Amino acid sequence: MPNWFPSPENCADLKLSVVIPTKDRNLILAQTLLAACEALKGVDSEIIVVNDSDTPVEMPFPLPANVRVMRNPKSGVASGRNYGAKLATGSLLLFLDDDMLVAPADIQTTLRLHEEYDRCFINLNWVYPPQLLNQIEKNLFGRYLVHYGFTSLKGWNRGNHWDDNRLFATNGITSQYLSVRKTDFDASGGYNEAFPHAGFEDYEFAKRLQQQGFAFYIYPQSKLLHNETDRQSIEAWLDRRRRGGQTRRVAAELGHAEVALHYPSWKNGVLQLLSACKKAMLFVIKKLPDKPIFDRVGFKLINILLAVSIHEGYNRKN
Repeated sequence: MPNWFPSPENCADLKLSVVIPTKDRNLILAQTLLAACEALKGVDSEIIVVNDSDTPVEMPFPLPANVRVMRNPKSGVASGRNYGAKLATGSLLLFLDDDMLVAPADIQTTLRLHEEYDRCFINLNWVYPPQLLNQIEKNLFGRYLVHYGFTSLKGWNRGNHWDDNRLFATNGITSQYLSVRKTDFDASGGYNEAFPHAGFEDYEFAKRLQQQGFAFYIYPQSKLLHNETDRQSIEAWLDRRRRGGQTRRVAAELGHAEVALHYPSWKNGVLQLLSACKKAMLFVIKKLPDKPIFDRVGFKLINILLAVSIHEGYNRKN
């Protein structure tokens, strides 16, 4: 254990409220809740599941007394996190995506870090489960995700500072596993509910937090498991990138000109033409022989589809 950790007894005053926004992922959510309940044994805690769907949350097991399921349909993930935080009774908030598998060590690390550091938001590192990595490396799209770093928080942070050996300060946050003192979250104003989907709501929130003097940290030695087993089709992935384009537009319209995308007329025309060819490109990708020698061609086609999807989302009118 790093020597800057306080002793466990100093964590006793922290009640942890885990907020899990979810939408139409009951099977994945069930695995997340099972892992969370096991990880929270012996910890003063509660779990608040915020359902963004009209479809009820139904689990194949009885929910413990400290787990509440609240409805907040069709309001978006930013609204769901704010709603969960408002209902929370703990002094420490943990925002957890509905596909993150936590272990007891992750919870203890989180509690101890917040005893040591004030006015901060803390992310723990995550990776794809080994069995999922083994599975996706057998197909072209999976190898694309691995190649471009989409299978770990470190990969998503490519181009930014990263230290494998110790807690380090960073310049942004991600809400997949994000902890903060409730008093600090309440003082911050919370997430901007103008964002209809997950994506740039984290970026916008981090910019406001920086102006308020909050610090951001990543603890790289944790190995949270990002259980995206239900989101491994290229179509589903591109749809999320399209929604990300929408949220990028919202961030730009809120005054973050640095994330605005400017498409000259010729590029708009090319991307619109490529948009009309999406089905053909997807057909080619799926018909390529599933051998690494063809990955270079497949990766280029996926990158074209990525650019098309972001363009579609960014220019969507509603």
